[in-house]
Amino acid sequence: MSHKQRLSHVVLTSHPGQHRKETTPVQWGASDPQTRGPVVASHTHPEQRNAIGSHSGSYSVYRALAMAAGALPEDHRPDLTNTAPAATIGPFPSWKNAEKIVSLDPWGAVIAEAFGEQLKQGYDIRPSIAITKAHIRMAELDEAIARGRLQVDGKVILPSHDVVVTKAAIEPVWYLPAIASRFGVDEGILRKTLYQQTGGMHPELVT
Repeated sequence: MSHKQRLSHVVLTSHPGQHRKETTPVQWGASDPQTRGPVVASHTHPEQRNAIGSHSGSYSVYRALAMAAGALPEDHRPDLTNTAPAATIGPFPSWKNAEKIVSLDPWGAVIAEAFGEQLKQGYDIRPSIAITKAHIRMAELDEAIARGRLQVDGKVILPSHDVVVTKAAIEPVWYLPAIASRFGVDEGILRKTLYQQTGGMHPELVT
């Protein structure tokens, strides 16, 4: 099948009879990442997916554009070499409680370390958190330093008034049963409303 034919052939997620035998189960709130299982939202191997939606959220349209233009292979997988976080965060007890963290994947920054075995098996697992170190300079901080509310210590606040920070970019990962519980709504109603209010973007929510 040609590249154009593959792209023009659409498989509906609402198609009856679809059964993903290779899907990895997720036990949200399990005590270790292997028991919890990875969140697989990539499309390189649809049969392995265990999540609704796609990595990068609205930015996935740019990935689609690159693929449609033939500039990016359909089976592209990112190289996770040297992608370990710039700072170690956790694990914390809250990571092991299915009701504590419900809108992000606490293991999302350490995919290569937490799910190395699955990556070797060919699962396309992608980070959902990027942790880096940086210097920031803000007018509000300059004012606080000038007024003496903050002190230059040469470690966190530098003589240049730059502030040394650790920052994280987080891609939302919602565990719908716990989201529904936290808001006191029926999970089915939540799924239906999400489906309707996103313009039917993710039929998997209701099928």
